[in-house]
Amino acid sequence: MKKSLIALAVLASSGAAMAQSNVTLYGIIDVSVGSLKEMNKASVSRVEDGGNQGLKTSRWGMKGSEDLGGGMKASFQLENRFDADAGTSQSPFFKGASTVSLSGGFGEVKLGRGTTVFDDIRALSYTSNVFDSTFSPADNGVFKSGKDYNKRWDNKVTYLTPDLGGFYAGVDYSLDEDSTVKKDKNALKLGYKAGPLNVALATQDEKTLSKYTMVAGSYDFGVASVSAGYNDRKGYNATEPGKDKEFTIGVNVPMGAFAVSAGYANSNTKVNGATTLKTNGYALGATYALSKRTKLYAGYRAIDTKNGANVKTADSKLYAVGIRHDF
Repeated sequence: MKKSLIALAVLASSGAAMAQSNVTLYGIIDVSVGSLKEMNKASVSRVEDGGNQGLKTSRWGMKGSEDLGGGMKASFQLENRFDADAGTSQSPFFKGASTVSLSGGFGEVKLGRGTTVFDDIRALSYTSNVFDSTFSPADNGVFKSGKDYNKRWDNKVTYLTPDLGGFYAGVDYSLDEDSTVKKDKNALKLGYKAGPLNVALATQDEKTLSKYTMVAGSYDFGVASVSAGYNDRKGYNATEPGKDKEFTIGVNVPMGAFAVSAGYANSNTKVNGATTLKTNGYALGATYALSKRTKLYAGYRAIDTKNGANVKTADSKLYAVGIRHDF
């Protein structure tokens, strides 16, 4: 549970209006111990940070809002990422988020650094895929787009629509702030959410790197939930050439305090029409909730890559157990 640190009621200068402002401290500390075995290398025992979360690093942050009246609200978020296994902060200091926003009946306008609206939909495709964690194969070795894909942008302007009868949309525009180049980036998402169903389409254009287009969805049947996604990446230059076709699917089964999840992902890369890489990944994981804020987990992930001649060029196997505490 997130704990409210400050709750203030401030009279407006006219004495006729009252504004509510609050600041909340939140975070996750997540550390695992396990073993990684890669092709032609000896296995390595590791204590690692961030095993049971989609953003894969421990973090702490502050967020707050102020009721401006008339249905309008001002909000902010600052989020630091750190490696709990070593106690070191990642760079930049507020790597996770640094935003301020204004929202109301018109939706929300947000300024600063943060995840893209495309990343929202990419994350949707992993919702039930081994808990969208380090064990999820798509985002941890299978999808080639992970090599040049940027989850967060600096200098970003975001607009998010209000709920439109279940439909939602969002757009990002990141300024390059350089008069000598044209590297402004943009992203868009369009989706529909009703009850247990959530489906969406998103694009992200990183101009000099790649363009991504993804369709994703999830459905909660109660006894189990499923998520899936299909991504198409087109490279612009020699750094990340060619095109990728990427697919992932996962299932999560809750059983009281326990939850079990399995995931699969594959990708196919073509350069000038010829297949150059084929990658498959499989994963299995389980969690046990000790409380609402603390859980134990264990997982296994296996990935192998073959070239166009069907010769294996890389593989990896990860085993790990860990503990995660949310506050």
